[in-house]
Amino acid sequence: MKNRLIEIHDSKLDAVSIQGGEAVLHFPKVYIHESVGRPGIDAGSGWVQEALIRISDATVKRSFSKFPADLLDGYIKIGESLLQNEIPIPLSHNGIVELRLESWNDEVVLIAGSNAELELIGEPKYVEEFRP
Repeated sequence: MKNRLIEIHDSKLDAVSIQGGEAVLHFPKVYIHESVGRPGIDAGSGWVQEALIRISDATVKRSFSKFPADLLDGYIKIGESLLQNEIPIPLSHNGIVELRLESWNDEVVLIAGSNAELELIGEPKYVEEFRP
C-alpha cells in the first residue's frame, strides 16, 4: 500500500466559495507525493489531480485578491497537529481545523472551521519520479 500526501507548494487554487457556512476550496491541480515509505521524504512518484477541500462552520479570515493562484507554502492544523506544506490523504477530520495557503505574490488564504474533508476528483496524472 502506498502512502500519499498533497504538497501545498506546486499546487494551484482557483476558487474559494462559501455555501451555507461551509468553505469550499477548488484546486484544479494539487501535487501529490506517493511513496511506499514517507511521502515527500522517501523515494516515490509525483502526480497531479483536481481536488476540493470543504471546511464546515468556516470563518474566512483572509483570502486572495485574484484567482487562480499558484501556491508557494502553507499549513493545515488538525486539532493539535500542525502539518507544514502538506495536506494528508485521506482527509476527513471532525474537530478544529485551520488551513493557511500562501501564493507566490505573498497573499494568504486563512480559513478556520470545525471539520475538514478532502475530495479528489478524476484520475491522477503521473508527473515524475521523486528521489530525495
